[in-house]
Amino acid sequence: MDAARGLWDHAPSGADASTVRPPPVPYAKRKRRNPTSPSMRVAALCLLVLGLAGCNDSVPIATAPSPPPPLPVTAVPPATPTPVFPPRFVLTAVVLSGVVTEVTPRGTVPIADVYVYCEPCGQETHTFALTDANGVYRFPGDPAMGGGVWLAPGTVTQIRVTKDGYQDPPGLPALTGPIREPGWRDVWIDGDTRFDVQLVRR
Repeated sequence: MDAARGLWDHAPSGADASTVRPPPVPYAKRKRRNPTSPSMRVAALCLLVLGLAGCNDSVPIATAPSPPPPLPVTAVPPATPTPVFPPRFVLTAVVLSGVVTEVTPRGTVPIADVYVYCEPCGQETHTFALTDANGVYRFPGDPAMGGGVWLAPGTVTQIRVTKDGYQDPPGLPALTGPIREPGWRDVWIDGDTRFDVQLVRR
């Protein structure tokens, strides 16, 4: 009671005790808020979200980096054809053509579908030609289109002419080229050349 009475000793005399306010509690004795209380943690979290949102009130979404630009493609020039014959042979822009026929009682008639093989003909060599309905065969002479004939000075060009049911006629000149077998012919090429061939039935 004495302690309680001491708190009220400063009240003015004659004042009603029910209307007199108690003296202020010292600052050190006031109840302090816990800085880590749930309400303060929620407030801090809200501030963090608002700070990330920025002025647009939306959180930016990370995007994948743009792919690097494609590298420029460098055109590769076409390769120069590699000669397939000895160095003295030159791919020459000449045409080799002719007509394959047979002699019948009705006279000379063309033979269709005859295989004509020319090893030095064409840029890639080992070229075949097939006679048409008129018995005509042709090896083109434009090297840019894969044609032409590989020629060397003083060297004969040989072709092979064959079809089932046909053979060489008797009395052909002897072959002078490296191949000396039935069906082969020697052709001396000087510019565009026409070389006709005659076969007989077996």
